[in-house]
Amino acid sequence: MGRTLRHRKRIGKRLARSALSDELKDLFKWLKMKVINHNLRPTMFHDTGRGLMTKRPIYPGDIIIAIPKPFLITMDTVLKSEVGSLLKRSHLKLNLQQAMTIFLIIESEKQEESVWWPYIKVLPETFDTPAFWKPSDLCLFSKNLYKKIFAALKDLQTFYDEIILFLSSCKEIKITFNEFRWAWYCINSRSIYYDCDSSPYIADTNKNIALAPFLDLLNHSTTAEVEAAFNKNNNCFEIKTYNSFRKYDQVFISYGAHSNTHLLMEYGFILPDNPHDVYELDYDEIVRVAQNLNLQYIDRKKRIIEENNINRKSWKLIFKDDQISVTNQKAVEQMGHILLQQELLELRNVFVKFPSKDKSRLTPHQNLALDLLKIEENILQQSIKL
Repeated sequence: MGRTLRHRKRIGKRLARSALSDELKDLFKWLKMKVINHNLRPTMFHDTGRGLMTKRPIYPGDIIIAIPKPFLITMDTVLKSEVGSLLKRSHLKLNLQQAMTIFLIIESEKQEESVWWPYIKVLPETFDTPAFWKPSDLCLFSKNLYKKIFAALKDLQTFYDEIILFLSSCKEIKITFNEFRWAWYCINSRSIYYDCDSSPYIADTNKNIALAPFLDLLNHSTTAEVEAAFNKNNNCFEIKTYNSFRKYDQVFISYGAHSNTHLLMEYGFILPDNPHDVYELDYDEIVRVAQNLNLQYIDRKKRIIEENNINRKSWKLIFKDDQISVTNQKAVEQMGHILLQQELLELRNVFVKFPSKDKSRLTPHQNLALDLLKIEENILQQSIKL
C-alpha cells in the first residue's frame, strides 16, 4: 500500500486535483459495479499523492470499502493459474509471496489479455524502499539501519535465487532481478492480511497475504483506527473505520503501529511525527558496552540469550519485578548513557556524508535519508535527557 515517495507533512489535507490518469479511470470503471461503497474516488492530493477521497461524510463504524473475493489475488488465484501448474509439478516449494511474484510478472506481460490488467497497469513502476536506492545513498543511513537494509537485500537476493532455481526446468519463463524486485515490492507494500488454508504446494511461511485492487490506494495515518477482515456473509474483504471524515476528505487507514525504519524499508516513506518511532540499538554493541563495564553475569546472560535464540521482537516485552537493586539500577543508567552518547556521535558523523547541506540540491532519496537521520538524532537527544 505504500505510494511513491510520500513524505507527509500534514494528514487530512484537502484534495489538490481530481484529474486522474486513464489507467486509474479504467481501474475505477473495472471495479465500480463490484466494489461496495461507490463514495470513494481516486484523487491526487498535495501531501500524499494518490489516495481515496470520500464524496460523503463517513462516521465511526462505517464500512469504508468492501472488495468481493473474485477481485482479490489470493493463494487460490495463483494455484488456479499457470503458476499453480508449475507449483504442482515441482518438487521445490516457494512461499506465497514468491509464487505471487511470478504470477504478477506473467500477468503483466500479457497486458490487455490479462483479466488483471486494469489493476496491474496502475501499479507503481518503481518504489522508494531502499532496495531501489543507489548503493552510494545507502551509506547515508545510521549504522544500525544500514545493517538491517543490508540483511534485507541479502534476503531479497535469496528469494530471487530460489525462484530462478524453481523456474530452471521451465524455459518459457525467464525473470530478471529487476522484474522480480518490482513485483516483490508491489506485493510487499500493498498486500493485506488474508487468512487461508495450507496448501501442499506452497510453503506455510508468509502464506496469509492477498492483493486487493483499489483498496490499496488507501494511505496510512498513525491516527487511523480500523478493523479489516474477510466477511463470509457477503464474500467481501471489508475495512471498517472508527474515525470520522468530512465530505471531500482523504480517507486513511492504518498499516500498523510501525516505526519510521519499518515504514521506510517496507513502504518507502516516513512520518515526521510518528508516535511509534524507535531507535533500535545493536545487540553486539550492547554486549560490548556491558562487558567493558564488567557488569555482573554478563557473559552468562549473553550465553542464555544466544542459546535460546531470543530474537529482537522479544526485547520489546517488558518484565516487571518487585524491585531492582540500586547497583543494577546504576549499571543500567550508566550503560544506557554510554550507548546513547556513542550512537549520537556515530549518527552525527553520517551528516557529513551528504553531498550538500542545501536540501534543494539533494535527490529525493537523499532528502528522505536526511529527514530520517534528523528524526533519529532527536530521539537520541531526548533519550539522553531522561
